[in-house]
Amino acid sequence: MRMLIALVMTLTIFNVYCQPDDQAFLSWTSNNAIRIDSLNPKGGIMAAEPFKNIIGDAKVVCLGESRHDAHEQAVLKNLFIRFMIEELGFRNFILEASLPYSQKINDYIKYGKGDIAEIMAGMPGWFLWDTDEMQDIIKWMHDYNKTKKDIDKVGFFGIDIVAPVFGLSQVMEYIKKVDPDYFGSIRENDFAENDFEDEFWPNSMRKYASFSQERKLELKENYLKLMASFNENKSDYIKLSSIDEYELMYRYAYCAYKANEMFSSEKRIEMGLIRDRAMADNALWIINKENSGRKTIISAHNVHIAKSDFEMTGEEASIKGMGFMLKQELGKDMLSIGATFNKGEYENWNRVFQESDENTIEGKFAKLGYNTFIIDIRKNDFDILNSPQIIHGQDFEMTTVPKKSFDVLYFTDNISRSMPSDISLNKYRNMR
Repeated sequence: MRMLIALVMTLTIFNVYCQPDDQAFLSWTSNNAIRIDSLNPKGGIMAAEPFKNIIGDAKVVCLGESRHDAHEQAVLKNLFIRFMIEELGFRNFILEASLPYSQKINDYIKYGKGDIAEIMAGMPGWFLWDTDEMQDIIKWMHDYNKTKKDIDKVGFFGIDIVAPVFGLSQVMEYIKKVDPDYFGSIRENDFAENDFEDEFWPNSMRKYASFSQERKLELKENYLKLMASFNENKSDYIKLSSIDEYELMYRYAYCAYKANEMFSSEKRIEMGLIRDRAMADNALWIINKENSGRKTIISAHNVHIAKSDFEMTGEEASIKGMGFMLKQELGKDMLSIGATFNKGEYENWNRVFQESDENTIEGKFAKLGYNTFIIDIRKNDFDILNSPQIIHGQDFEMTTVPKKSFDVLYFTDNISRSMPSDISLNKYRNMR
C-alpha cells in the first residue's frame, strides 16, 4: 500500500512540474512563432523583417523537409527560397539531387537551354523531383535570371552521387581527349557503368548486392586508378582543356568513385555515411568555387541537414550526416532550418499520417492550432528542445535533440502529396 501511495505521489509531482513547463513552452512558441497564413507565392512571406532577423548573417542556409513528397512543405520552402533570393541576395541553390545531371537544370535556369519538362522527366530520382512544386521554383529562377547579368544570376547545383552514369560517360570522353594513351588502357576496364541505374538507384544497390567480392575489389582498383590519373596529371589535363572543365570532370569522376564505394558496402548505415560525406564534400566544393560573396541555399531532407547526431528507425548506432560535417567546416556561417508536421493524407496514394503524439514536439506544435509557422529555437532552453524528440521522416522516424540539430523549425499542421508531372506519374504507374 505504501509503495502504491509513493507511486501516486511521484506521478502527481511529475505532472505538477511538467504541465507548467509544457504550457510555458506553448506560450513561448505562440508568442514567438512567425505565422504564415498563405502559401500563395504571390503573397510573399508575411512578417518579412522577423524572417530576415532569423536568417541574419548566415552565408549558407540549409532548408530541410520531413518528406520529399510533401506538397505544403515544398510550397513553403519555395516561399523561403524566393524571399532569400529576392530580398537577401542568395545566389546559389543546391538540391539533394544528382550533381552531374543538375548541370542541365543550371543551363536551363541561367541560359534557357532545353525544355524543362523533358529535363525534369529525365532527371535521376524523377519520382521525387519531377513535380509541379519543383518545376514552379525552377521556372521562377529561370524567369528571375532573365533580367540579371551573369554575375548576379541564380545558379542551380546538385550534390548527390547515387546516379553517376550521366557524369561517368562525360569523364570517359574527357580522358579520351586529354590522355588518349591512358584512355586506351582503360576503355575495356570494368566501371559498372552498365549496372548503375540512374533513374532508380535502389536497383543499382540490388545489382551490387549480387556482385562477387572479386568484382568489387576490381571495381575499387579501377576507380582508384581513375582518380589517381586526375590527381597525378592535373596540370597536363588543364593545359589540354581548362581549369573549369578539369574541375567539373574531376567532380563527376569523384561522384562515380563514391557511388561505387557506397553500393559496394554491405551495411546500410555505412552506405549512408559514404553518401553524406560525399555530398558534404560536393557542397563545400560548390560553395568555395562559387563564393565571391555569393550566399548559398541547400535544400535536402532533415537527416542531411541536421547539425548533430541523430538516430533513425532500424539503425542501432547514431548518425552524424552531411549537416554535421558542414557545420564543422562552416561554423557560424551556416544556419539549419528543420521541418516538422502534424498529420496528413495522400489521397489516391493510400497513405495516411495519423496525428502526432501530443508528447512529441510535433504534437505540441499542433496544440497551437496554427496551420503553418516558423520559429527560431536558438533563444530558449526548454527541456523539449534539449532532449531527444521523435519527428517524422521519409517512411521512418528520426530521433534527435532539436536544438542541437537545428537552429530553426518550421511546422505545417497537415500535408498532402506533391504532384508529379504527367510523364513521371505514368512512369511511376508502369513501375508498380
